[in-house]
Amino acid sequence: MLSFQHGLLDDRIYKKEALTLAKNGYEVIHIGYGDEAKDYVTQDNIRVIQLKKYQMNESKWHTLKQSFMTDIFETAKNVSADIYHLHDVELCRIALKLKKLPHCPKVIYDAHEPYPENLKDYWRERSWFKIFLNDIPSIRAERKILNKIDYLIATEKNVASRFRKKNPNTAIIYNYSFFYPDETLLNEKKVYDVIYCGGISEKKGIFLILEAVINAKKKGRELKVIMVGNFTSPKEEFKIKKIIEEENLHENIIFTGKIPIEDIADYYRKSKISFCLFPKNRTNQLILPIKVFEYMSFGLPIIGSNFGHVKEIIEENDVGVYVNPHNSEQVTLAVLELLRNDSCKKRAEIMALTREKYIWEKEEPKLLDIYHRLGSSI
Repeated sequence: MLSFQHGLLDDRIYKKEALTLAKNGYEVIHIGYGDEAKDYVTQDNIRVIQLKKYQMNESKWHTLKQSFMTDIFETAKNVSADIYHLHDVELCRIALKLKKLPHCPKVIYDAHEPYPENLKDYWRERSWFKIFLNDIPSIRAERKILNKIDYLIATEKNVASRFRKKNPNTAIIYNYSFFYPDETLLNEKKVYDVIYCGGISEKKGIFLILEAVINAKKKGRELKVIMVGNFTSPKEEFKIKKIIEEENLHENIIFTGKIPIEDIADYYRKSKISFCLFPKNRTNQLILPIKVFEYMSFGLPIIGSNFGHVKEIIEENDVGVYVNPHNSEQVTLAVLELLRNDSCKKRAEIMALTREKYIWEKEEPKLLDIYHRLGSSI
């Protein structure tokens, strides 16, 4: 497996796909980037090769080389894998080079997001260096390889539909939670009214959440919201903390910072309901956030945006309330309504539904089938 942006112990790549393959007899190597060079075998018997990722202020030459994927291609070539499974759009630029290696390997491209839409929505947040040397060439490469590599994987139906027009060997492997619903935890004492888990930024709805907490405070309800994740921008972090200071929200909003994924479960267990409030844009109309499934694994009703997959899941399964993600008053009313109706019975229903439909075990056979098909043709 190869990654460029994702961490080497990433939820989908390592905790789900790599572990599934390893426990079914495959020798798995994950090559990617980190703060320093490492090469080690994990306790799950998965080899991890971490290349040092250079920043512009460290070495412009190494940064330029990495933008052309030279180091990761050479490392991948040297391990001589039967199947190369690519996990970031940037790696599309070396996909055909990998296919042309003398030992004729198979290549899978696993798209975690709708990358063309992502660039259109968020190009202002990127440097021109990154846009022209990384983003545009990568998206062009994605378009070029779709009908030339062995298998394409998407995490939801819209990207899968786009891929299938180019290549019939396309599968949807949903990014369902690996947390298994456990009803014995239902009676655990709740500490937080609402939980949000993910990057803390405007594009994830943080300012809307702050407004909703302020609205509730004016209505006489002191909410306690736990935010699990990192700030994605120092500028936004300053702005968020300034609002908290001005509105005296220190007791209402709690930040954990980045924590290991195994520890997130403790915060889920201690929360009553959850937020998934992404602003409306092209990307958010297509993505299917994993957090929805993690919330459901712990029986947490969801307050989500009124469009896309989040709305579909809430509406189809009656697991929360969808609202206009630009209307803080709607969010406040939804929070107060769900808290009024909070019950162990509802949480148990959500857990049962998740166990039946939305856990990673349901997706494992799809991944193994792809590897079996490709492996039998090598």
